[in-house]
Amino acid sequence: MRIFSYRNKRLLKRTLLTILLVLLGIAALVVCRFIYVGRFVIYDSSGAHLDYEQHLSATRAPEAAASDEDFSFDTVLDAASDEEDTSSQTGKLTGYYITTTMMAKDMDAVRAALSQADDYNAVMIDVKSVYGSFYYSTAISGAEKATVMDIKQVDSLISELAQQKGVTLIARVPAFSDPEYSLKHQSQALPLYNGALWTDENNCYWMNPYSNDVQGYLTSIALELANLGFDEVLFDDFYFPDSDRISWTGSVTKQEAILDAADNLSANLLNQSIRLDLGTSDPEVAAYASRVFIVTNNASQIDSDKETLADVITDPAAGIVYITDSRDTRFDACGAMRPLLDETEWQNPAAPI
Repeated sequence: MRIFSYRNKRLLKRTLLTILLVLLGIAALVVCRFIYVGRFVIYDSSGAHLDYEQHLSATRAPEAAASDEDFSFDTVLDAASDEEDTSSQTGKLTGYYITTTMMAKDMDAVRAALSQADDYNAVMIDVKSVYGSFYYSTAISGAEKATVMDIKQVDSLISELAQQKGVTLIARVPAFSDPEYSLKHQSQALPLYNGALWTDENNCYWMNPYSNDVQGYLTSIALELANLGFDEVLFDDFYFPDSDRISWTGSVTKQEAILDAADNLSANLLNQSIRLDLGTSDPEVAAYASRVFIVTNNASQIDSDKETLADVITDPAAGIVYITDSRDTRFDACGAMRPLLDETEWQNPAAPI
């Protein structure tokens, strides 16, 4: 006796085929999901994990990569003025730095401290986050403005300081840490060997210093800051990350990539109304800077820094500036920028905003 009729056999085959197709579809979705998630894998000291929860908007599809002309040198320099070269060092700097935390927590206290101080000739302001957001009203295409503070208040503070006579106004910009730009232009970021993007200890993606577009992007930031009244721009942390996880197969070494960035930025800002400062103690890099800025509270390293930089900085009092919380008077042999306000009263003041 037949258990299944011909009609039942056909129905069974269709049912099994449908189940098989569903299973194949699920498998394809799993594979696609695995490939998609791979770009958001973060490797740090605690191992591998995903960075969905951070503000990098990993669930947002990156914008189309910029064309080679988006931040080309010719484009950003066309709008620049032909003012007299001001790239040479001026005098020794003694002043204060204003951090993101200070401006976000108590702008009134910032203004009060500045009005009461009379022993400074320089002020340095954080104008951009290590996460890529801007703290002022930038007009750069695609730039993200920070939401942790009142941008209009920062604009007002910059305008007030730019009008002060005898005060050098310095903009502090993280040189290559910029997750916002890196996600939108992933071919211009530092990659891992698996194709994902490399991150630092803050889970921040870094731009490729050797990229012509990245160099043009930094140039456009500097020129915009010049138009706002800044006298100098400090591109801080100006180095290539020391990590063997970065996939670097370019035609130049990592050191050559950094030197290329310093060289081109220096050339692009020559004859502009803003001087180029770099956060470095590397004499090869320092050769392209108006001043070098070094972050430390250890005054015992000053003599060593002077010796290391002696061939490229002939006047260390003007050419070397320390960013320090210390009141050690040995720092005053060079330039010194100290905090305008005491941040220790605020919880976790060192955390990037």
